[in-house]
Amino acid sequence: MLQITEHESLDLEQDQNGGGIHKHHSLSNGHVLSVEDSSEQLSSYEFEEESDDDLQYYERAIQEIAKGDSYICMICTVEMDYTCQMFACKKCYRVFDYACIREWALKSTEKTVDKIWKCPNCYHVGKKVPTRNRPTCWCGNVVNPDPNQLDPNSCGQTCNAPTCVHGCFKICHLGPHPECTRMVEIKCHCGRHSKTIFCYQSKAMRRRFNCQEECGLSLSCGVHKCKKKCHSGLCGSCPEFIINDDSSKKQIKCYCGNHIQNSIKCSEARFPKSGRTSKDESGNEWAGVFACADIRTVDYACHKHSFIEPCLSPPTISGQKTCPFLPSLLKTCPCGRTALEELTKPRKHCHDPIPTCNSRCSKPLKCGKHLCPFTCHDGACMDPCLQIDSANCSCEQSTFSIPCGFQESPRCNIKCESLMSCRRHRCIDRCCSGRPSAIRRKKSFFRSQDLLDESLVEAKHICLKPCNLTLSCGLHKCQRKCHPGKCPPCLESDSNDLICACGKTVVPAPVRCGTKLPTCNHPCIKVVRGESWCGHKPMPHTCHPSNISCPPCTETVFKPCRCGKKDKVRTVCFQADVSCGTSCGIPLSGCYHTCQKTCHLLGKCQKVCKQICGQKRLDCIHTCPKPCHGKTECPDLPCAALVKITCECGRIKKSITCSAKRDTVSVITSSILDCNEECETLKRLKELREAFGVSEGPNNVIRNELDALSELVSVAKTFEELQLPFTEATLSVYSKQERWCLQIEGILNKLMDSEIRSSLHFKPMRPPQRHFIHEMAKAYNLYAESQDREPMRSVFIKKEDNCTSKKPVLSLAEAYPLYESFKQSQKERKLQEFQARTTAKLINFEVQDAESKIEAAKNNGFLVQNLVSGNTVEDLKRFFEPHLKHTLVANPQYLILDDSRSALIYPENYETASVNTERDMELLVGHFDFMAKEAFLADSIHLCSVDEEIGKRLDSPAIQEVSSPEEKDM
Repeated sequence: MLQITEHESLDLEQDQNGGGIHKHHSLSNGHVLSVEDSSEQLSSYEFEEESDDDLQYYERAIQEIAKGDSYICMICTVEMDYTCQMFACKKCYRVFDYACIREWALKSTEKTVDKIWKCPNCYHVGKKVPTRNRPTCWCGNVVNPDPNQLDPNSCGQTCNAPTCVHGCFKICHLGPHPECTRMVEIKCHCGRHSKTIFCYQSKAMRRRFNCQEECGLSLSCGVHKCKKKCHSGLCGSCPEFIINDDSSKKQIKCYCGNHIQNSIKCSEARFPKSGRTSKDESGNEWAGVFACADIRTVDYACHKHSFIEPCLSPPTISGQKTCPFLPSLLKTCPCGRTALEELTKPRKHCHDPIPTCNSRCSKPLKCGKHLCPFTCHDGACMDPCLQIDSANCSCEQSTFSIPCGFQESPRCNIKCESLMSCRRHRCIDRCCSGRPSAIRRKKSFFRSQDLLDESLVEAKHICLKPCNLTLSCGLHKCQRKCHPGKCPPCLESDSNDLICACGKTVVPAPVRCGTKLPTCNHPCIKVVRGESWCGHKPMPHTCHPSNISCPPCTETVFKPCRCGKKDKVRTVCFQADVSCGTSCGIPLSGCYHTCQKTCHLLGKCQKVCKQICGQKRLDCIHTCPKPCHGKTECPDLPCAALVKITCECGRIKKSITCSAKRDTVSVITSSILDCNEECETLKRLKELREAFGVSEGPNNVIRNELDALSELVSVAKTFEELQLPFTEATLSVYSKQERWCLQIEGILNKLMDSEIRSSLHFKPMRPPQRHFIHEMAKAYNLYAESQDREPMRSVFIKKEDNCTSKKPVLSLAEAYPLYESFKQSQKERKLQEFQARTTAKLINFEVQDAESKIEAAKNNGFLVQNLVSGNTVEDLKRFFEPHLKHTLVANPQYLILDDSRSALIYPENYETASVNTERDMELLVGHFDFMAKEAFLADSIHLCSVDEEIGKRLDSPAIQEVSSPEEKDM
């Protein structure tokens, strides 16, 4: 009889060489498996004594890791040695590479709702993911242990695991802890005896044993002794019985003496606390030990009234208790508010009627909530209570008026509709008592893992329907009750192996339901056998399921086409319908066209012609654009073809429709465009060229020197007289940003040259840049519009629909020298006029006692450059004013310029500032520059002339942006 314990299973295999039986250890699932072999069967095997046969599987794993050539990690399948970082499962003690098991655990916890991971070997569930780069030895006392060649991953210290009070005595090891063999002393349950045993045995006995002696202690009754065998704790109630003894005339009676029992349990006997015995009218006495169920009627001393009394000790003797209705005792009406003397004459006997008053009774009823509503009355008050109360229904959605004595809760007719625990169905009960809790649950915040916890759902809304959804296998239904989340995997299995078509890929039984056969990379069985339906060699392909057909044969063959024009068309074997690819070309019977269908069967020509007519029109050179209308005459409609017409000089071109009809000639012969102002300008420029002897290039562009251009513009007194295609603001921006302006001009020229593209959308820009594009659009006669909000505002450019958009006569590079020459001539003209107005002769003029003039300062302010965005005038004043307080810079002014990237600091009287003020500013400018850089206020600070800096900003294109009508909406 071979037995495999909880931690080990044993498989027997016969060596192929007949060498004997070798033991292979593997894990079990916690069961004990017994394998019985008769002696006759085992006699044919010869057992060889090997040193490894007696080792446990985890001890053999340590030896294999120490060798470094046979133990592999189940995850990465790499051989492990003593230098590896290791991790062992706490259940099966399978050793893994630390980095591999950490990655396995991380991926598993990310995919599961409960954040758990399972051992790849035994599927033991764990929640703690191994910490990164912190592998420990087997006992966990040392982090990142040093490599140990003799005992891998062992720290060499005592394990000392808390298996008992002594701790594990073994050196740091892999596998279960050995049983503690130290001797300990334990006592029996009653504490009278003790004995010495092994420590591991004390766990099974829970450190106590049974000495099998009788307890003998007195029980709570004080009469009997405890007869239990050695036990712990209290002895409990007395189990003995008291038996009726007729010989001694001692009977077991109740308190009232009406009932006698033959026996009673000692623990159930209850003697009166007062210690008084019971006595009847005849004077007989007895000791009652239990209460019977009888109710006695006892007369008062008057023998006219009586009361009901249960069995109690001692019983009341009839006729001895005073009647409570005696006139001497009863002084008030039944409600107790009015004295009887005020209501009627004095009563003489107890049986005289008791008068009542007109007051309300108001005695507490049995319900404990209301008072008796009747007027003063004799007898019992209202029972049951019929007072009307307001009560909520079970779902607390409605309020009802019900009698107080109504035992059940009222019910409304509102359907619950709360979400059940499965989060799939809703409650259909009406007036559901769980609805208030469901509303509170809906308003509470739950973690994602708490949504699957049914303990957080009220009992009324636990869904008990069967799930009955199809599992992932697609064959079976879920047998659980309705639940949230995904259904568990199918646990059904097949006892047959799962085999591919060629038989080389096998999934051994048992095969779990839904298991798919892995891809077989071996060749198909038909490829191996050379079988094919057409007789060619089958195309090489891998194994596939039998319900999937093999790929079609792609062997090159020659077949006739459908139309019969070609007998040999190269194609593949599986292709049955072959086409030569040529058009049919047979004339159609209903029109002037031929069949356009490619290679088709005879007689299958197209029935309806879908081509364009294409016949030449009689009234113009164009063809008929209408769909084929058979052999009927083309419709007499205006020709829609586009033709180009020009002006006399040939500069303006326009595309319009031909519009020719039988009674109307084509516009190409009857229409001509009128020249406009630009044609006149071009003509004037041509005349000026001829006058100054300037040559004309191939593209009608003026190519001349600066001196000739200056003579060309010398006659103009204003910029408008130059009649340039660009505005003065455009040319001013070009003088400062030549490269960027040329890029914009090149983009617009490409748009004008393109015959397909009609519009263009620039990327978001600043207002001065958008203003320049608007001005350029005027020169090209394009539609321009600013779109979107800041800071994503951009310009949209589009050609005009009337084809008036065109390139300007001059480019920016050609127009700018004209503009420069014009500005120079204007400056010289203004200087001559100024000198003519201000020049005068002074004769015999002498200066007497002339006061010495104070020299004015050249630099009268500080210029702050590259100011950090977000700074205001108050920030500048707070930063610089303490340092300017004791200088000649009187009442300093602070101004942030339009570009918000620079600022000016200057005295209030900067126009009359002296050289002394400039000297103080020169002493401070270096200090201010250092302070601004240290405080990250600006990049640099230097002296400047306030008038010059303001004048520069006034000439900037950004100032002129407001004048653009397209930008007023910003």
